[in-house]
Amino acid sequence: MNDIFNLERFGRLFIKHTVEHYKSYLMSLIVLMGFMVLGGSFVVYMIQIPVNKSFQAAIFIPILLFAGTFFTSTVFAGIGDKKSAVSALTLPASHLEKYLVAWLYSFVIFLVVFVTVFWAAVMLAVNIQHLPGNQPDFFDVFDRHILEVYILYAFLHAVALFGAIFFEKLHFIKTGFVFFILFATIIFVNKIALNILLGRNIGVPVPFGNVRFIENGRIMDINFNNMPDPYIVYLISVLALMLWVASYYRLKEKQV
Repeated sequence: MNDIFNLERFGRLFIKHTVEHYKSYLMSLIVLMGFMVLGGSFVVYMIQIPVNKSFQAAIFIPILLFAGTFFTSTVFAGIGDKKSAVSALTLPASHLEKYLVAWLYSFVIFLVVFVTVFWAAVMLAVNIQHLPGNQPDFFDVFDRHILEVYILYAFLHAVALFGAIFFEKLHFIKTGFVFFILFATIIFVNKIALNILLGRNIGVPVPFGNVRFIENGRIMDINFNNMPDPYIVYLISVLALMLWVASYYRLKEKQV
């Protein structure tokens, strides 16, 4: 078991990674904080939009998904370069320990830091905005719907992590390209299957979404909103776990 995971060795590896990368991580944190504060200030003072719960969630979700996947795509950049790959792959630590360090930084630590920074930026924006009749309102980062967003981030994180290990260069671009090609293919196949099943031309159906078609000049909707949300959450969670496991085994295949 010590060859696979040793807590003391893992701790030393975590500290080593932190010491080697803390400058770039701090720089990324400063950029993220600057973007949120300056961008939020611009919206608050130039557009005069109330910073309510809906607005906060609309900003929180896309920034989290983009920034998180972009950061994740860089955590294994060292193994793509032949010179740095030698030291990274021959480091006296197991593949599981190397994987867990990258996973902790890109998923757990990133989420904690991002939520904290975003919450601070929102607090600042809400407290300095004084619109008539506008009461300070903060969305709950532990709300059930926001927790579902974290599950979605887990899935996209797993996709980005696999791409970071699989591709040698341009990890984020190549992973995003392959992901959207696969997603478009799934939608296309889903459309053909529904056309055959229902015997009519369907619009552009999103998997697990509603089905819309025209019947006698009227737009008809088959609504699947009554499907229990937990099933979708479970499905995305399982896919994320599968991709995390696949990423680990892909890392084990890497050789100097």
